[in-house]
Amino acid sequence: MPIVIAQPEEQLSDVMSLAAAHQPPVLVATTDPANGDLWFMYVSIGCTALQVVEPMPQDTSIGELYRTASRGSFLTFRIDQMPASSLVHAIAPQQVKHHTGYTTVEASSIRTG
Repeated sequence: MPIVIAQPEEQLSDVMSLAAAHQPPVLVATTDPANGDLWFMYVSIGCTALQVVEPMPQDTSIGELYRTASRGSFLTFRIDQMPASSLVHAIAPQQVKHHTGYTTVEASSIRTG
């Protein structure tokens, strides 16, 4: 299954365009901006069997989609650029555990001396 990695503030339409370039369904991965937990979403786009719903607002981020989808089991949504609705299932947040000897991205990108 293809994995699409996105920043939580990235526009939903941009992430779904990238997902459409792969053979859906895809797993979308992002992070919780508050605490760094990993957020995963199973996304099946362009489901013609689903009722066509109103498109999400243009400024919806992928992080907002996760928060909305995590309130239930599945969420039917649509972006303006797609004629068919899509389906998303938010997987419970996963805590990132750092092991001794591994540095975080933030720590490894700090320049020294």
